[in-house]
Amino acid sequence: MQARYDWSAMAVSAPRPCLRGGPAFPGRELAPNRTAGAREIPFRSAWLAVVLGLFLSLPGGSAAAYEAETADPQPIRSEPPTPPPAAAIERLSAGDELPSEQRDLRFPSSEAPSLVIGYSVEGRPIEVLRFGEGARSRMIVAGIHGGSEANTTALAAEMVAYLHAHPETVPDGMTLYLLPQLNPDGAARASGPEGRANARGVDLNRNWPAAWQPVWSRSGCWNFGPTTGGDRPASEPETMSLIQFISASHIEALISYHSAALGIFAGGQPPEARSQRLAEALAAVSTYPFPPVDTGCVFTGQLIDWAANNGIAAVDIELHNHRDTDLEENLAILAAFLGWQP
Repeated sequence: MQARYDWSAMAVSAPRPCLRGGPAFPGRELAPNRTAGAREIPFRSAWLAVVLGLFLSLPGGSAAAYEAETADPQPIRSEPPTPPPAAAIERLSAGDELPSEQRDLRFPSSEAPSLVIGYSVEGRPIEVLRFGEGARSRMIVAGIHGGSEANTTALAAEMVAYLHAHPETVPDGMTLYLLPQLNPDGAARASGPEGRANARGVDLNRNWPAAWQPVWSRSGCWNFGPTTGGDRPASEPETMSLIQFISASHIEALISYHSAALGIFAGGQPPEARSQRLAEALAAVSTYPFPPVDTGCVFTGQLIDWAANNGIAAVDIELHNHRDTDLEENLAILAAFLGWQP
């Protein structure tokens, strides 16, 4: 009998190993452009890509924090890094500050089962909520970048409230798992760029066993503070907790929420076929672009790429900014996600 999570006992039984055979870690080669072969990006998105690419690659300021790591990688930190000076960190503009009601989230109590699937570096619980009891399982993950993308956790809270009020949203025969906050240490540390990494300075969306790299080119990528991919794939307890849960729960499709502005990314490099079809279906009911804006960033160690490599249709969805939850748009996405046929 395959290992399963024991919801009635609120405990975790031993998960089965990796979903697929073959090498656990698919090498360290630089990942190709994930949108290769996709249809041409509209003019507005292409223009935005140029602006974002130039902005993210500007020298000085936060980029200076990466010069040593990028040119001559140093050993991965075993302890949380010393926070850089305030002047070295790009802060959210006043227009992007989270509303006060999103800074201290409290999830509504309900009869929906919940389970702590693991703990963060600093010992904070990582909780999954379950809606429905069907044999087919899908999952939504938020908060992988903690306080840097706190509006994704705010969206998860709003989705939880909606699902409590409308349990019929989850079709018969299906289970939806919702993880509101994968990086509670980052969220507790700061709301803004300082809250992106976990307590050991690791970007949790660079820590998965899929084209993993300990460091990477910052050209066109997020570049507002020191982060690493960890000292090995899945080195972080937050990552391993979710790997074990997904492996034990037979997830067939997954959304990972991020912010901001780039659109929808399909898992796999190049995009895996089912993940690409899922991305197209969700783009069709939203204004998030697919293919996404291409800033030239090389993506390594990502959750959705690991999921796609293990037979799970997976997408990243980037909210429009760092402030809003885009709730109405994402309720349409939720309905399409739950109704999507692999």
